[in-house]
Amino acid sequence: MDPDKRQALSDFYREEFARHLKLLESNGLLGACHPGVDRVCRKLVTDLDHVCWSSHFPAVAETLLRNFDALTHLSELDLRQRH
Repeated sequence: MDPDKRQALSDFYREEFARHLKLLESNGLLGACHPGVDRVCRKLVTDLDHVCWSSHFPAVAETLLRNFDALTHLSELDLRQRH
């Protein structure tokens, strides 16, 4: 994948992860109460540009987003807000 497409992919996933992390934090599932989980999640977002160069990244990112969504149900909330 060319660098511009890879950067666009990285930006997209960074925004999606950030949305889920914000919701998890507002629900008390991240932050001071869970410093290890918070640290890992923040590192993922910080290192996303580097991680995107992995050939397995699209599948890994999709799986991570599904797992985050299982916790946040953000996709369901987004659909309700559109109607």
